[in-house]
Amino acid sequence: MLSNSKKLIAVIGATGHQGGAVVRALQAGGQFKVRALTRNPDKHRDLADEVVEADLNRPKPSPLPSKGHTVYFSSPRLR
Repeated sequence: MLSNSKKLIAVIGATGHQGGAVVRALQAGGQFKVRALTRNPDKHRDLADEVVEADLNRPKPSPLPSKGHTVYFSSPRLR
């Protein structure tokens, strides 16, 4: 059960290598509530405390839920 006092961290790219590792580490620590942002939330419902749709390739409307987060985590996409 989640405590209402836990701070919320949103992880952009939560299904990728780095973002996924961050989600797993945060959940293992148990100090934060984790919101995973992914393009395909239906495929990853059990990934985090909350899983929401966000596609940075489609910025309108804003893909980033803006309320309640203490921190956003995102890693740069290298090409």
